[in-house]
Amino acid sequence: MAKKFTFKTEFSGTNGPTDIETLFRDLRGRAQEIKHLWSHQADILREYSQKFTKANDVAIELPTGAGKTLVGLLIAEFRRQTLNERVAYLCPTRQLAGQVGAQAAKYGIKAHVLTGKQCDYPPHEFSEFQSSKAIGITTYSGIFNSNPRIHDAQSLILDDAHASEGYIASMWSVEITRANIPDLYNTVVAILRDSMPPPFVADLMDEKKRSDSVELVPGDDLRKHSKNLGELFDSKLEEETPAWYAWRAVKGHLAACCLFVSWDAVLIRPLVPPVLTHKAFTHATQRVYMSATLGAGGELERITGLRSIQRLPIPPGWDRRGSGRRLFLIPQVAMGDKDAMGVAMTAANDFGRSVVLTPGRREASEFIGELKVNGLAFLGAADIESTMETFASSKKTALVLSRYDGLDLPDDTCRLLIIGGLPTGTNLQEKFLWSRIAAFSLLRDRVVTRISQGAGRCTRSDSDYAVVILWGRDLVDFILKQENRRILNPELQAEIQFGIENCMQKKPDEFKELWQAFIEQGDAWEQAEKAIVSLREQNGRLEDPVSVRLRSVVSDEVSYLYSAWAGNYDAALEYARKVADSLGGEETKGYRGWWYYLGADAALAIDEKNGDNRLSGMAKDLLKRASLCCPAISWFARLSRGGNRGSDAVEVDEATATAVENIRDRLSEWGVCGTRFEHEVGQVASSLRATEHKEFHRGLCGLGDMLGFTTELPNGDGAPDCIWSIGGYLHLVYEAKSDHTPGNPIGINDVRQAQSHESWIRHHRGLGNKVRVLPVIVSPRNAVPADALVHARSLCHATPDEMATLCERIAAVLRRVRATASNISDEKILEELYREIVASKIKPAEIFELLSIRPVAKMATDRNVKAKKGCGA
Repeated sequence: MAKKFTFKTEFSGTNGPTDIETLFRDLRGRAQEIKHLWSHQADILREYSQKFTKANDVAIELPTGAGKTLVGLLIAEFRRQTLNERVAYLCPTRQLAGQVGAQAAKYGIKAHVLTGKQCDYPPHEFSEFQSSKAIGITTYSGIFNSNPRIHDAQSLILDDAHASEGYIASMWSVEITRANIPDLYNTVVAILRDSMPPPFVADLMDEKKRSDSVELVPGDDLRKHSKNLGELFDSKLEEETPAWYAWRAVKGHLAACCLFVSWDAVLIRPLVPPVLTHKAFTHATQRVYMSATLGAGGELERITGLRSIQRLPIPPGWDRRGSGRRLFLIPQVAMGDKDAMGVAMTAANDFGRSVVLTPGRREASEFIGELKVNGLAFLGAADIESTMETFASSKKTALVLSRYDGLDLPDDTCRLLIIGGLPTGTNLQEKFLWSRIAAFSLLRDRVVTRISQGAGRCTRSDSDYAVVILWGRDLVDFILKQENRRILNPELQAEIQFGIENCMQKKPDEFKELWQAFIEQGDAWEQAEKAIVSLREQNGRLEDPVSVRLRSVVSDEVSYLYSAWAGNYDAALEYARKVADSLGGEETKGYRGWWYYLGADAALAIDEKNGDNRLSGMAKDLLKRASLCCPAISWFARLSRGGNRGSDAVEVDEATATAVENIRDRLSEWGVCGTRFEHEVGQVASSLRATEHKEFHRGLCGLGDMLGFTTELPNGDGAPDCIWSIGGYLHLVYEAKSDHTPGNPIGINDVRQAQSHESWIRHHRGLGNKVRVLPVIVSPRNAVPADALVHARSLCHATPDEMATLCERIAAVLRRVRATASNISDEKILEELYREIVASKIKPAEIFELLSIRPVAKMATDRNVKAKKGCGA
C-alpha cells in the first residue's frame, strides 16, 4: 500500500528564550561534560544582554582558553532564536570554521559550515541559514568578496577579529607579485620609476638583489599615472583572479589609495578598508567582534574601517591572568645567534613536535634550513588546512607557520613553541609604516597582540603548559623594553620577566635543564610557579598614554578615508590636519609626520582638481612640518624636495636621515643586549688593523656599515676594493693598500688605479655628473712620485690608522645609544642616533669632507721627501 502523502502543518514559533543563560540551559543536545557556563562567561553574556543587544558594533575581549567561542556562538544563537535573524559566524580560515562547527555541535547549537566555493554550498544547509533555522559558519572571504552569496546576514560574529585585517583589506588590495605576474610587475615599475629613489629602482632591476626595502609612490605621482595604470590593469589582469576582483573594487577610487612597491610585489590599497561601502557588511543590524586581545590604541577600528566600536569590559580577574603556564626561554640574552639557534634546535629534537611561528618567508626559510640540518621534518600551512591530525600524529616534526592565532594545540599535541622574529610587516603597507615612517607607536599594539596570540597556541586550558622560545634580535630587543611589556596581560608579563631573569648568564647546555625541570612539573618547578604568581600580582596592565592618544584620533582617521574615497578632498584635508595636530608628544612623531604628509597630499589633490595652485602654500607648510618633526626619517626629507610638491624653505639632510635609519637597522640586527654587538665591532676594529688586503677590505666594509652607508665589495678587474654609498647622493670608492710598507711613496700605478674608480662607478651605476663621488686610496704611505700627480685629479688619501680612529668614533656613539636603548621607545632611539651623529660630526657629508682633506695632488712627492732627508730634516 502506497504511503499517504501529507503536508507539514506544524511550525515552530518565533518566541525564543528570554535571556542567553536560559538559552544555554535549554540546549538539550550539548555534550554531557558541558554542564554549566563559567562565571566569567555568564558575566559577559549578562552585560551584553543588558547594554549591548542594540549596538551596531560591539567588541568582546576574552583571553585564550577562556571560552570565547562559546560566548560568540551563544550570542549568535540567541539572536537567531529571539530575533529570527540570519546569523553568520566568521573565521579567518577554513580549518578554524570547521573547528567552530564541531564546537557548535558539541554545545547543541545548530550550525552549518559554509566554506569553499560559494556555488558548492550544500543547498539544504544554505537554505536553513537563509531561513534563520541554523547559524552559518564561514570565513571572512565568504563575506568580503565582490559577490558574496552570504550577502544579507542580519548579525555577524567576527571571531579572531584582531587577525582580520588582511582578510578584510584583501577585498580592496590589488597585489601584483613579481613571482606570479612578472611582466605586469615590471611594467608597473617602469611606469613609476621616476617616482622612486634611483638606488631603490636599481635594486628592483637586480634579479638577485631581493631587497627588503619598500617605498610608497607619492600621491600626486600616483594620480599623474592613474590613467596609464588603469588601462594597464584593465587589459593585463587575468579575469576572476584575486587581483582582478580587487581592481574592480578600487579602480574608481585609485586617488584614495596608496601604492607600495617592493622587490617582491606592488600593492595598491586604501589606508583603511572602506567596509561601510560593502553591503554584505553594512546590511547587518549588529556586528560582534570576538578577540583574545583588542588593543588599546584603536587598532580594531583601523583594521575594520569603522569610526567607533563599543567594548565590553574584560571580566574581573581575567584582566590579570591567562590560561595555562608557559616557560619563556630567551637564549639570545646570554649568547650569540649561532649558539641560541642551537638551543632552539636541541629543544625541537628533545620535544619531538614543535611549532615555529615566523613573520615572513625569509625567517621561515632560515628555520626550515636549520631543521633540515638537524634531521627534523617540517610541515606548512597547507598540511593542516583541513585537519591537525597530520601534525598531531607526527614525530620529530616542526610545524612552520606565519599565523599567530587560531591554532589549538592542547596538552601533549605540542609542548614546544618557537616564535622566530618580530611579527611586523605582514603586508607592504604595514612594513612601510614600520620601516620607513617609524610609526612604531601605531603598530606596537598589533605586534603585542600577535606575540600574545602566538604565545597561547599550546596552552589551551588552566592545566596546560608549554615551553616558548623567543628567537630573533628584533623580537628579543622588543620584549626587553619595559614599555612594551607593561601593556601585556600581567600574567604574560610575569612569565616573560621570569624567563628573562632565568636566562641571563646561562650556557647553552643549561637551557635543557630549565625545560626539563619545567616539563617534569615537580618540586623544582613548584617554587618557580610561586615566583611567577608573585610577579603577576606585582604587575599591572598600565593604560599607555600613547595608546590613549592614538585611540582619540582613530575616528578622524577613518573619516579621512571615507572623504578621500568619495573624492571630497576638502574634508579629507581637514581630517588629516586634525589628526596630525592631535598627535602631540615625542613617541608619535613619525606617525604625526605621516598625517602631515596625507594633509599635504589632499591639498595638492584639491589644486589638481581645481586646476590652480591655491593650496600649494599649505601643502608646502604641511610637508615642512612633516620633515622638521622627523629629521631622522629620510622619506619625509626626500618628499619635501621632490617635484611640484617641493618646499624651498625645508632644509632637511636626507643623507644623514638615511644613514641614521641604516644604523638603526644595524643596531637592531646586532641587538641591544647580548655579546654580538661587541663581537661585531671588535671584528671591524681588528680587520682595520690588518695588513692582509682581503681582511682589511672586510673591515672597511664593516666601518661603512657602522657609519650608515650602504656598502659593497665588488668583484672584477678594475673594480674598487670597497664602495660606500648613501642613496644617490654620495659615493666613496676605495683602493686599499693596507699591505704597503711605510716610508716608500705610493706607486704611480696605484694612483692611476685608484683614480679610475670614479669613472668605474659612474659608468656601472649610471651616475650623472652632479652626483658626488670621492675616490680614496688608503695607504700608510704619505708620499707619491712626482709623475703621479697628473693622474690624481680628484683622488684623496687616508691612512689605515685614520680609518681605525673613525671606527672608534662611531663605536663610541653606538655604545652610548645602545646603553639606553632598552629603556626608551623605538622612536626615541632613532632620534638619539640622529642627535649623536650630528653632535659627533660624523654625518655622511662630514665623512665625505673628512676624507677629502688630503688630495693626492697636493701630497708630498718622493723628490720633496728625498730633499728633506738630504737636508737632515
